Amino acid sequence: MEVSAKLLKFPNTKTFIAMNTYNFYQDQKITCWDRIRFEIKARSYEDAIDIIKSWKGEDVIFMEDCKQVFISEFERLYDTSERVFPKDNGGQSTIETFDYTGVEVCNNTDPQTWK
Repeated sequence: MEVSAKLLKFPNTKTFIAMNTYNFYQDQKITCWDRIRFEIKARSYEDAIDIIKSWKGEDVIFMEDCKQVFISEFERLYDTSERVFPKDNGGQSTIETFDYTGVEVCNNTDPQTWK
């Protein structure tokens, strides 16, 4: 158990009390857009568009072949981040809190973990 101790003074009194500090972490599921910049070698702009359309909306990461398709930059668009709620995640938790060793303390779907 990772612990550090501190003395805390209560306001407007001369009372001090020793308090321990414990370390935890919380994982949260979010949605976020990524921007992937890429280049396509083609005879014309129209041919490049045809190549992209042939992927049928699939991820460009799977199309990179270093001959015709080259990924040049990856950017996470943090300002598009949105929290995911359990109802949008098949009823599965979207917030999970753990102690510093990785043991789950509680989550946002199982009331048994709140006790």
